[in-house]
Amino acid sequence: MSDITIENKLTEMFDNWSKESVHLDSALTQVRKNAIKSFSDLGIPKLKSEAYKYTPVQRLINKNFDFSVSNQAAGWTKDACKEEFYQDDKANHLVFINGEYVSDYSEIRSTDDLEIKTIDDESFDQNAEIKNLMGKTRSIEKDAFAALNLAFFNNGLFIKVNKNKDAIDTFVYHFVDSESGQTINFPRILIIGEQGSRANIYEKTFSKGSQNVLALSILEASVAANAEVRFTKLQQFASNEYTIDGIYANQDKDSRFYTNTYSISGAVIRNNIHINIGGENSEAHMNGLYQIAGKSHVDNNTSVDHMVPNCYSNELYKGIMDENSRGVFNGKIYVRPDAQKTNAFQSNNNIVLSDTAIVNTKPQLEIWADDVKCSHGCTTGQLDEEAIFYLRARGIDKKSAKALMLNAFANETLEEVKNEQVKEEIEGIILNKLHY
Repeated sequence: MSDITIENKLTEMFDNWSKESVHLDSALTQVRKNAIKSFSDLGIPKLKSEAYKYTPVQRLINKNFDFSVSNQAAGWTKDACKEEFYQDDKANHLVFINGEYVSDYSEIRSTDDLEIKTIDDESFDQNAEIKNLMGKTRSIEKDAFAALNLAFFNNGLFIKVNKNKDAIDTFVYHFVDSESGQTINFPRILIIGEQGSRANIYEKTFSKGSQNVLALSILEASVAANAEVRFTKLQQFASNEYTIDGIYANQDKDSRFYTNTYSISGAVIRNNIHINIGGENSEAHMNGLYQIAGKSHVDNNTSVDHMVPNCYSNELYKGIMDENSRGVFNGKIYVRPDAQKTNAFQSNNNIVLSDTAIVNTKPQLEIWADDVKCSHGCTTGQLDEEAIFYLRARGIDKKSAKALMLNAFANETLEEVKNEQVKEEIEGIILNKLHY
């Protein structure tokens, strides 16, 4: 049996790439080197890791991926990508192909509200905001996958919402191609919401091919004073896709940050969301739905760190699990000693539809301040048979009665999705799954 670990293989991959790189002396190359060192120090989480005890990522990655094989060229054409765009001629449509932002395939309509560009060696050297903020959410100090992404990403995406601007909607599409072989992708997005700005960003994935896909994605957000950023992600993946997503955000005073995550299908999905509230009178909102069946495994790991007084956070995650699926929720709220007058709420509710589905939930509070209002709770159960009987007594068949109840249960998580086209699409997916 070989003693070569995944960490060794990835470090060797990085060293080989670094030796061949034409940008050996660039500032970004040094950032990458620091990131691979952090990854090597942290290592891929093992089962004894409390945060990953229900999701054996090391075994899954080792079993399903060969890091000695290079990605094959992706076969998505510009026209094929455009056919999948939302029907909105006034919005920005931004395209990633196998983890790399492709500006030539994208349609940018912003003029003075947004600045959108590729993150590469040149832009990193020339743009002080990218250089000062990328990788500075402390993500690589505690998240091995965030460190790995920072080391290996190629052509990331930079979005800046300009001061006091109410930006047009922006759609981010990830096109994945594994027809010729496995693919390992590292998409990276950096969002800066300047003072007084507003932005709505929506993310969606399209895939083709039957070979295994590993996506290690990172979104970093810096939300300035009185700014608002809303980020909505639809995770409807194929059964050969393994995804580890990270969202890291820093908030300044009077800011608002929203995440909406809808996990519908995929082999394994791990969502890491960590929000640092560093300015007074700020709000953080996290909504999520995992509605899964088959053998899908979805693990949501969230944390909100209240570091200053007079802030608010609200977190609502709901799960509907059927067949042999597994849902995991681990949410943490930290209230630091100086964070008096904090209001923080967390709720995780689950409905299990089969005897073979599993849910593991662990909401947590860690409070070092005494003048706060905080609560957390979780529920896991089955559909209310009395309510089903009530609906059936009024002429509704059993299958439709169950669908009505589950739809009402799920739809609460959609309240903060502001784009009606996206909202209707997610509602349709929810209803379609309830009637299969």
